[in-house]
Amino acid sequence: MRHYSLIHSSVLFVVLQGCHALGPALVSGRGAYNDVIARTSAEQMLGLIVRLRYADPIGLLTVASVTANLRFTASATSQVGFGPPSNYQGALVPFSAGVGYEDNPTISYTPIEGQAFLREWLEPLSLATLVSTMQEARRSDALMPLLVERMNHLRSGPEAAAGEREAFLHAVALLYDLHRRGIANWSVDAGPPVRSELTFSGYAPGDRIQIEEVLRLLGVTDATAPGTPIRIRLKLGAAVGSPGDLILETRSVAGILQAVADLVEVPESDVTAGVVTPNEPSSLASDVAFLIRSSDTFPKRSNFAIEHRGSWFYVDDTDLASKAIFQAVEAIFQSRLAEATRAGPGTPVLTLPVR
Repeated sequence: MRHYSLIHSSVLFVVLQGCHALGPALVSGRGAYNDVIARTSAEQMLGLIVRLRYADPIGLLTVASVTANLRFTASATSQVGFGPPSNYQGALVPFSAGVGYEDNPTISYTPIEGQAFLREWLEPLSLATLVSTMQEARRSDALMPLLVERMNHLRSGPEAAAGEREAFLHAVALLYDLHRRGIANWSVDAGPPVRSELTFSGYAPGDRIQIEEVLRLLGVTDATAPGTPIRIRLKLGAAVGSPGDLILETRSVAGILQAVADLVEVPESDVTAGVVTPNEPSSLASDVAFLIRSSDTFPKRSNFAIEHRGSWFYVDDTDLASKAIFQAVEAIFQSRLAEATRAGPGTPVLTLPVR
């Protein structure tokens, strides 16, 4: 009995030790799920962009839930020998025990479709979203041409005249430099009434020349005294404003992704086959520091990649500007998907066990 009690205590000790070691494995599971969801979400948006470039059918799924089913097992074994000790000397394990677990996740997907999706897909960005993005984005100079179609009389799209687009991009570059130096700031005043503004403050006398150049390009008049803050009211769309206002025509998510799709580098073989239009050097591709590359084989230096029509499309892992821009656009895209999901009750859910 004493010998049995000792063995029982040893089994319990080893089992408890196994459970203790299992703790970090359970904790790391959340990170593993999050990594996979983050990567596949980026791949889904990249796939959508490439499909838009080829004018192929599109469809979207969003992860509704992830359920992790863990099954634990404990085992204990002991080996004994019969006959002369010389037959099994050193070949037996007197006692062993272990704990194992099996993870069987179940993932539920929600298709994004219907009126809720169409509204979020086609509705222009709000001023609040645009202002927040411009204030916080690391590459606001590259994002502005993708998010904004028009600033007062200046347009950014490929339909704009070359001189008009050049003036737009020059104004954006000056704004980016002033914002980087803490002089230009995008803000939303909660009010009431709610008021979005572009403010120039804390500038030196020598900065006034650059600020005045921005205002001239945008067609905004300013009557403030030198050295005092310049507050420009922002208005959305076709609103009627005063000469001191900046009227912004923002793009919808559909327009933003189409503008990004114009920056996809397509294989020459697909252009020759007539399945996609050629890369246009006069479009935003020559003006924005962003590029989605293509390759005949899986790219070894990709941040993430998808395969479409026999070619691989990817963002280069060393292209920091493109990665930052893609991250900002994806954040806007994912927020719109979330809104469409919340606004669309009754949408079927696809649930898949993962083995």
